[in-house]
Amino acid sequence: MVDLTGITSGTGTGLTRGDNSAAKLADDFDDFLTLLTTQLQNQDPTDPMDSNEFTNQLVQFSSVEQQIQTNQNLESLQSLLEMNNIASAASFLGSDALILGTTGDHDGSSGIKWQYQNTAVTDDLTVKVRNETGTVVYSEAGLTTLGLHTFKWDGIDTAGNPAAPGKYTLDIAATNADGVELDPPIAVQETITAVDTSGLEPIFTVGPNEVGQSEILQLVHKN
Repeated sequence: MVDLTGITSGTGTGLTRGDNSAAKLADDFDDFLTLLTTQLQNQDPTDPMDSNEFTNQLVQFSSVEQQIQTNQNLESLQSLLEMNNIASAASFLGSDALILGTTGDHDGSSGIKWQYQNTAVTDDLTVKVRNETGTVVYSEAGLTTLGLHTFKWDGIDTAGNPAAPGKYTLDIAATNADGVELDPPIAVQETITAVDTSGLEPIFTVGPNEVGQSEILQLVHKN
């Protein structure tokens, strides 16, 4: 069963704008009928009121009523779409996602998995894991070949001790044969723990990061 505790919804309950407009129109129409009845009862038989005016007003009320009904139908459709978005977003909860970013959560045992892509010929490359204060807790030589590479940090520091739980960032120092610094793009793999659907686009909490659905590069099956 999907845990919905991570869902924040912007879908409310109660009367919609269309409902309020319909209620106001009904009150106005009752007032109109009362006024019309009073006018008919007190009109001069020798000079009766023009029926065309009554007809025009009734047509106007009918036109407004149809527009309000259209608005109510659109609001109902919007509510259905919002509920569908919530249900769709809920299906992401608990999944691992790959997003562009350098920071992940280490729970004290699982470590963090990153991917980086060498888009240019690289001569030297070192991956460095930094804690929240910016201190390097682990480093090793990375792969220099072109293409996409995975780096899985197991949560052990350079001295062989378990690193404390917290946020850790991957920093890559890379240069080509001429010593020119390179900047490989980095993505982090984290678990989706919450979804905020109060805006136009769902916002996903992926580890310590908050991203839109369009920023999720890939959903990853957990090993």
